[in-house]
Amino acid sequence: MIRLIVIFLFIFQTSIYSQSFEGIISYSITHNYMDSTLKNKVMPSKLDFYISGEFARIDQHTKIGVQTTIIDTLLNKHILLIQLMDKKFGIIINDENDTNEIEKITYSDNQKIFQNISCSKAFINNKNSTSTVYFTSEINNAYNINFKKLKGFPLYYEIISSDFMSSYEVSNITKQALDPILFEIDKNTSIYTMKDFQSLMSQ
Repeated sequence: MIRLIVIFLFIFQTSIYSQSFEGIISYSITHNYMDSTLKNKVMPSKLDFYISGEFARIDQHTKIGVQTTIIDTLLNKHILLIQLMDKKFGIIINDENDTNEIEKITYSDNQKIFQNISCSKAFINNKNSTSTVYFTSEINNAYNINFKKLKGFPLYYEIISSDFMSSYEVSNITKQALDPILFEIDKNTSIYTMKDFQSLMSQ
């Protein structure tokens, strides 16, 4: 009986992902700083979201390079990829590392169109920030790592904290088949938990 349940759940999840979006979602990003001394912080200027089946890849473009996160939604695993000198590291990100857990979501009747997709509006209060989000139910929210309890996938969001205000707005959506290699992690990458990686860096 347990085996049948496991098989059913696997088939059910696979059928959901097979009907979902596959392709690339790109965002343009702007930052406004409350304190001008923070302008030199390494903040992303562009974000590319690759989605295929149960996998997603996030490339955040900054002044010093690209920061990549690989997401496996079936295993509920997020791995941040970092290269220091000639060494490659993967850091497992989990809920324990999330210092900005959602406290309250308030949904609005307001609608707005982004890239020909109708989006609903929500307000989100976190421990360290507040956000205004426009989201769509056309894309599975399992790929969304910023607002996990939201009833859809965000195509626009504005985050306000005590230090800065950041706006992420979808600039392009391309539906296409993606090469599975995009979601693979180099075999030469050393995988660590956040705690173990911090200990390694403090040596």
